Amino acid sequence: MTYKKSSIFSGKQKVDCRNLCLYFNFKNEKADSILKLIKLIEINLIQNFKDDFVFDIQFNEEDITTKLLHKKIKSSGDILSRNISLIYDAILKSDIISNRSEYRRFITNNIFMENWVLEEPEFEYDLDNIDSIKNYIESNIDDENISYIGEPIPQDIGLNFNCQYVKQQSDNTDFGYCGSLSFNISGYLLDYKFDDFTNYLKEFVKNCSEVIKSLCANIFISEKNLKTEYFNLFEMEDTNQNQINYKEDYKDYINPERYGYLSGVEGINFISKELFSKIDKKLLQDESFEVEECKNGVFININKDLDMVNIHDKYKIRDVLNSVLIKGYCEHDLIHFMQFLGKVPIYIDEIILVESLDETIRQDIYNKYFVITKNQEVGDLKLDSEKFRLHKFNHA
Repeated sequence: MTYKKSSIFSGKQKVDCRNLCLYFNFKNEKADSILKLIKLIEINLIQNFKDDFVFDIQFNEEDITTKLLHKKIKSSGDILSRNISLIYDAILKSDIISNRSEYRRFITNNIFMENWVLEEPEFEYDLDNIDSIKNYIESNIDDENISYIGEPIPQDIGLNFNCQYVKQQSDNTDFGYCGSLSFNISGYLLDYKFDDFTNYLKEFVKNCSEVIKSLCANIFISEKNLKTEYFNLFEMEDTNQNQINYKEDYKDYINPERYGYLSGVEGINFISKELFSKIDKKLLQDESFEVEECKNGVFININKDLDMVNIHDKYKIRDVLNSVLIKGYCEHDLIHFMQFLGKVPIYIDEIILVESLDETIRQDIYNKYFVITKNQEVGDLKLDSEKFRLHKFNHA
């Protein structure tokens, strides 16, 4: 595959920061399946790129080279442990960066940030005015004019894979391994020609589903993210002691609603055959959607090139996928939440504006208001009325 130069050598100009991203999760998988998955990851997302890229890898929180990682995975199944992590940043090889030491030195010395002039953010709403905030949200919730222009970062591809083994002590039930993977590659590096690499990632998902039967995946275009935008809005779960029968092993508890369900609403979505059985098939007759059945799962895609998918397309496909999406809530500072508008098909009644009544906190205009996003299926969240005031939208 032919690559353009890394965006950090763009002449200190802002660039289109879109990345092609993959996110998937799984649950209740056996050790043998996880070992096969790690081998697929190592071959398809590391070995196939090692000739062109410099990698900075950590395996189970220890630095490792691509060569030693390959040897370890190939020679032994003992790499499996209760908690497994594989993380890397990588950059295209160049005259300036040809090995890991040079890559780390480049980042440490902040060479790529020399002479950058960082601009103060400007807001189109008043941080101190609840009506201004509400009006901005209502006006931009489905805005399809999203800008991805920003400063380049010293990473061209990245991966974050984590999984852990969970066993419920009370009845000796084997939960198996639950986990997730995120991968991104710079659109600048691909010259924003996403089709070939999109097909590569689709094929990788198909191969993974051959060994991981509970796999749910999204392929999408966004800034570099470890999660889908939807996941960022609804990632927390209301876990209480009634759900946990083994308090002494609380640290090992995994809410089953977090894994084995779809984590995003994107242009390309993959779900297991089991989840596909829960979808209203009549909704898929719309020509806006493309359905591709595989041996162990189904792709349900928006019938467009990924870089042409907009927020209105995502609202339509959310109606189809809603029954198999993760359900939860999350708290955000106001400025952070505004970044999701136009990117996530969220409904106005899933947004709760909260005002802090604490005078010390209110003195900081950035903290006076914050946002809670919550799926309709999640129960009411309890907030102290003496400390917080809720502001509802008129038609929520």
